[in-house]
Amino acid sequence: MLRLMVILLFGCSWLPNAALANDLLELGCHNDTDCQQYEHAKCHDSHCQCTASAEGNEHVTCKPKELKYSNIIGGACTKEHTCTQPFTVCEHLTEQCYCGEGYMPSEDKRRCIPQAVALDDACELTKQCQAKDRAAVCHPSQKSCMCKEHFDKHEQRCVALLDVSCRNDTVCSALDAICLPKLEKCACIAGHVHNPNMTMCLPGVAYGHNCTTNAQCKLTLGNGAACTNNTCLCSAKHYTKISSENDTICAPDVAYGAYCRRQEDCQESAEPLQLECKWGECMCRDTYQVVDNAHCVLEVTATASQLCQYHLLALLQIFWLIY
Repeated sequence: MLRLMVILLFGCSWLPNAALANDLLELGCHNDTDCQQYEHAKCHDSHCQCTASAEGNEHVTCKPKELKYSNIIGGACTKEHTCTQPFTVCEHLTEQCYCGEGYMPSEDKRRCIPQAVALDDACELTKQCQAKDRAAVCHPSQKSCMCKEHFDKHEQRCVALLDVSCRNDTVCSALDAICLPKLEKCACIAGHVHNPNMTMCLPGVAYGHNCTTNAQCKLTLGNGAACTNNTCLCSAKHYTKISSENDTICAPDVAYGAYCRRQEDCQESAEPLQLECKWGECMCRDTYQVVDNAHCVLEVTATASQLCQYHLLALLQIFWLIY
């Protein structure tokens, strides 16, 4: 009995230290090479972890080994060494380069590209096009914003086409539509979208309002919306967000490791929030740890420590009663 208590006492004293190590998670990594920018850092559980010295075991908050002025968005900058990439600004509070107002980082984080792109203009990502028009996509080969299938460009916007032939507005007007002479097809007026069989137009629906089709919700809230139980809501893994044009949209959950400048850039549908903005990336909060370099899960080490201490106290009470 005494030997068992000694083992438990040693185990319980070790567990909080294990928890502390996981509380100091920093930037994501795949191997030790990814952590070379920090002093005395190694990759552990997909995160860079730092120690006070090269041979020491005392975990400390990671600090950059040296200040590097790179051409990567999120790289270091100072008042003396400003950001060199076009459309970037230096955030002096964090001393990092970020994209300026109205711009976002490219996928390789080496350029700042416009957040919103009009039809026929050059694009790299579909979300650039949809910031201007919910029915637009970035064509994969032409790399320009175009209307998606079953939509066509009319007066610099995408309009939903009906499977109804016309030569003038007479036939179309009863369907909340206009006639497109070149196509000889009816197309829905602004703020409307076709029904599933493309025979009539339905009005777009705002968040929380009554709907009959998913298309009504997607027209106003974006591709992350759905008509659920006749109500426009955000789909799973999406949350409500105010867009750059002051509209409510359903935005996808921000992925682990995504670019961020402010805490609101790491928004997600999960409650409580699991991500926070650290060093220009969305990382797991202190009470969470990363799994598969993609997901944040609640840290359980502290609970295990408390459970161990509880069992130790119970054994001590039994020992006291027996002896």
